[in-house]
Amino acid sequence: MRRTNWTRPLIILIAFIVGLFVNLAARQVLPKFLPPSMARGTDLIAVILQILVAAGIIFIYVRVFQRGEDD
Repeated sequence: MRRTNWTRPLIILIAFIVGLFVNLAARQVLPKFLPPSMARGTDLIAVILQILVAAGIIFIYVRVFQRGEDD
């Protein structure tokens, strides 16, 4: 019988939720710090930050717990 691995979907879900919060925070904070000429790019920067944070969390999980290698 195959063993269930519930940690991988959980980590992906957590990474997505944290990335979403970073996106929402960036959309609120970035317009205050960016010059007016770059204010239109706030949405793109927020999405890029969301992707980087989510990928970073997954990368750290894989490296720290050595997930991906078969035992």
